[in-house]
Amino acid sequence: MNNKWRIIFASFAASLLLAACGTSDSDDNPSSTDGTNGSAVETPADEPETDIEEDVDSATAEGDEADSTEEEDLLKDAVETKSDAQDYSVMVMPGYTLTSEEPGRDSLYVDEDSETFMRIETTAKDEEAFSFDEWYENMEELLAASTDGAEPTELTDEAELPQGEGITNVKGAEAKSDEGYFKGFVMEREDKLVRVTIYATEDNEHIKEFTEMASTIK
Repeated sequence: MNNKWRIIFASFAASLLLAACGTSDSDDNPSSTDGTNGSAVETPADEPETDIEEDVDSATAEGDEADSTEEEDLLKDAVETKSDAQDYSVMVMPGYTLTSEEPGRDSLYVDEDSETFMRIETTAKDEEAFSFDEWYENMEELLAASTDGAEPTELTDEAELPQGEGITNVKGAEAKSDEGYFKGFVMEREDKLVRVTIYATEDNEHIKEFTEMASTIK
């Protein structure tokens, strides 16, 4: 009888020891289960990285700002110059000269190459002999004559047209031939019509500068 109880007590003590070990193991790894229902705790997924996208947006914005600054710098050192023979003024960049060649026509030419120039004609709207459309059609005829009959092409891209403040209407055309590259604009302002014709070589680097200066004629 005593031996029987000894065996029972020994078995009971062993059971308690095993239970205690199980509890200790569970306490040593509290992160493996949820303390409430025993389910596994999910580790939150890392939030997506946004640094790359922000860098791209920042670079794009800086590039746009740089382009805008470059456009503004074209006229940075230009000087407002009044015509001796006509009622207008124009911002003239360094390296260019404005001169009156004949009544009603001025030339804005490149100092280093007088064969590259922009002819400027203006007329007061209350004295105009031609309408806007008539002057544009006449300009196309001049371009065709300058290229020995090459058909002028109308410019439809606004980036190629003068866009100065106060210009209410503008149309342009270009014509190319072995003789050179010719480009013309007719602009309407509140008080006058302006027509400019650019004479240059096909790959001439002054086209953009002439267009910028034309936008300031007023």
